[in-house]
Amino acid sequence: MDIKENLAENLLRYRKAHKLTQSEFASKINYSDKAVSKWERAESVPDLAVLKQIADFYGTTIDALIQKPSKGKIKPLFRYYKNIFFFLIQVALVWVVATLLYSFSSMIIPETSGKTWIMFIYALPITFGIFTAFAKKRFKYVMIFFCASAILWTLILSVYLSLTLFLAKPPVTLWLMFAIGIPIQILLIFTFFYKKIVNKARSL
Repeated sequence: MDIKENLAENLLRYRKAHKLTQSEFASKINYSDKAVSKWERAESVPDLAVLKQIADFYGTTIDALIQKPSKGKIKPLFRYYKNIFFFLIQVALVWVVATLLYSFSSMIIPETSGKTWIMFIYALPITFGIFTAFAKKRFKYVMIFFCASAILWTLILSVYLSLTLFLAKPPVTLWLMFAIGIPIQILLIFTFFYKKIVNKARSL
């Protein structure tokens, strides 16, 4: 059995051990199910970068994927749930800090009394930033796109509300800063479609 056949069998075994369909696994690594099907039939081999991504996803090594399949049963990893746990912990910490700042800032700086709710607005882009890092490993580009868009607009919202709250006389045209987000959003859209086209081309 050569490396290509070893890889094909290992990919099939790992996928089934984790109870994923070809389509589900393909979506996890941002590839097409057609490409996954070819890999599992030993008709083609993913490049080294993709092999590393697959190995990381299953919590194994490239060597283990290309070696002769072992007879032992593959146990599904707890890693996915551990990642979710760390993600939730990070998000919780962000909101705990925001709550503490909200509670104590008005006491420490009386001038900010009645304005400290802005801390929760600041927590939004940070939360979406954490989710983006998590989504890169587990979701399709569409989820990453929505997260990046959420970061963009919540950042702009944070700046806008901060200037509105803390400037003595906010400019009447302050709302125009939202126009800054439009070309950036368009750039994100083009990037999203570019990545989809590239991935589709790779799977052919």
